[in-house]
This record gives sequence, structure tokens and C-alpha cells, in this order.
Amino acid sequence: MNKRERFFAAVAGKPVDRAPTTAWVHFQSDHLSGRQVADLHLEFLKAYDWDVLKVMNDYRYPVPGGVTTLSDAASLRAWRKQGTNAAGVIAQLECLARIQEQVGGETPILETAFEPFQQIARNIGFSQAQNLYRHRHEALAALEIITQDMCDYVQTLKQRGIDGIFISINGAIPAHLPRGATEEQHEIFQKPFACQVLRAAEGMVRVLHVHGASLQMDRIVDYPCEVWSVSDRLADNPDLSMLRSLTDKCIMGGLDETKIQERTLPELAQEVDNAWSAAGSQKFILAPGCTIPSFTPRRNLEFLREYTRPRGA
Repeated sequence: MNKRERFFAAVAGKPVDRAPTTAWVHFQSDHLSGRQVADLHLEFLKAYDWDVLKVMNDYRYPVPGGVTTLSDAASLRAWRKQGTNAAGVIAQLECLARIQEQVGGETPILETAFEPFQQIARNIGFSQAQNLYRHRHEALAALEIITQDMCDYVQTLKQRGIDGIFISINGAIPAHLPRGATEEQHEIFQKPFACQVLRAAEGMVRVLHVHGASLQMDRIVDYPCEVWSVSDRLADNPDLSMLRSLTDKCIMGGLDETKIQERTLPELAQEVDNAWSAAGSQKFILAPGCTIPSFTPRRNLEFLREYTRPRGA
């Protein structure tokens, strides 16, 4: 199978010669042009020949000028629709266009996005989440503005033929943990907006990245998507076997992103073998549960790629 056949077969639950394999890393590149960011991704792909290229999007949604916290309601009223002409959007679309030009015909491309709630909390500081909840009316209005921007962006991605979108959510993290939320906070401030973006992406491969540890997966079972991405190796998270019992969707995971940089090669091989055994041969994409450290040794990544190639490839 070629990469595109392998990826789309895995997502659809059809037979594959071996599970697609990928990994990704933040390049800390939001100071660079879209073309420069594209070239970083293309060099990473060239080095390891991943079956799927997950494109990082580090051009963050802009915080309104003068807003440093969300301590007062006026700070949330400052959010305005950016549109697809915003500088960060233009740069990311330039990045994607160059990647498509170079490898789009052979390698599936996943664009990365963060749920609307994170577009505020992640960009201004997660310590401000409680202020979002406190200024409910203004927060919901700001979230709706950001959601519309994201839906417009998704439509542009679809028109340009991007294969899929990888949307990160924090909504399954329980309230007692960092970045966590109560059930009510998730239902009011997070889920409706994330699901609206996911529905806008219908027709693409929608990967729901359920970020975090001690995940409450019952919160996200009805999010519209084709793939679940979960850090199945983290403490108190469902392992691959448990995930199989929770969904009939394709599962993305199997590698511990917190330890890949320190594994011996036999340990890495064992982790891969265990993942294949637990997940089965279909509806599975072998990947880290989240971003790998930027200092992960080339030796480990080269071994991972060679070990996971289909026999005879």
C-alpha cells in the first residue's frame, strides 16, 4: 500500500499492510514565515518518511491589544473576528500550500487546531480559565466569535484539499488537575464550540486529540470525529484495549511521548509490539500520545520508522 491508501484504510477500518506510523514535534516557529515553517516540516518528513504528516500550527490566535488578563469582563468584549486574512492564518496557509505542493500527492496531511476555549486560555494563560467561567456572558460571546473564525478556516482547508484536521481538546481533564474543568464547565464553555468546529470539518478526517491524563472519556464519546488520539500510556488513562471497548473509531496512539527520548531500542520495539497486539491490525495509527520532545534522538526515531515499515517495503 502507499501512504494514502494505508492511512485512509486505517481510518475506515479496512485491511492494511501495517498500521500507519507518525510522530510530530513543535518547531517553536511562530516567528518564521509560512514557507520557512513548511520547510521545517518537509525536512522532518524527509528524515523519517512518516506515513502521515501532522502539520503543527504555532501561529496562535491573536490576543487583543492591551489585554493581559481576563480579570474584567471588558477584556473578553475586546475579542473581534479575525477572518482568514489574519497574519497568522495567511502564514499557516502558505505553509500548508508549500507542503501540499511538495508531498500532498503521496503523504496525507493533517492540520493542527486547538478548540475555541484553548484559543483564549492557551494564548493568554491557563491561569485565566476561572475568569472565563466568571464572566459567563462575555466569555460565551468571545468563544462564538472564535468558533466562527475557526469554522471559516476549516472551510478554507476543505477547499484547498487538506486531508484532515487534528483538533486538541482539554475537555476530558477532570477539574482537580491543571487545565481541567468540571462537567458543567465542559458542557457550557468547551464542548459546544469544539463540536461546532468538528461539524464544519465533516468530509475531512477529523482526529480528536483528547489531551491530558486521568481522562474522563465519557465526556467526549459523542464528539463528531473519525479518529481518537489519546495518550494511552499516561497514568490513569485508558489503555489501547480499554479504548477499543469504548469506541469503534480508529485509534491513534501507542507510544509514550514522555519517554520516547530515553527508550533503549529494544524497549521501543517492545512498546511498538505491545501497541500492535493491544490495538489490533485495523483502525489503528501508531503515534505518540502527544508532541514528542524536541530533543528526541534521531537514532530512536530512525529505529521507530524502520521497525514499523511493512515487511518488504
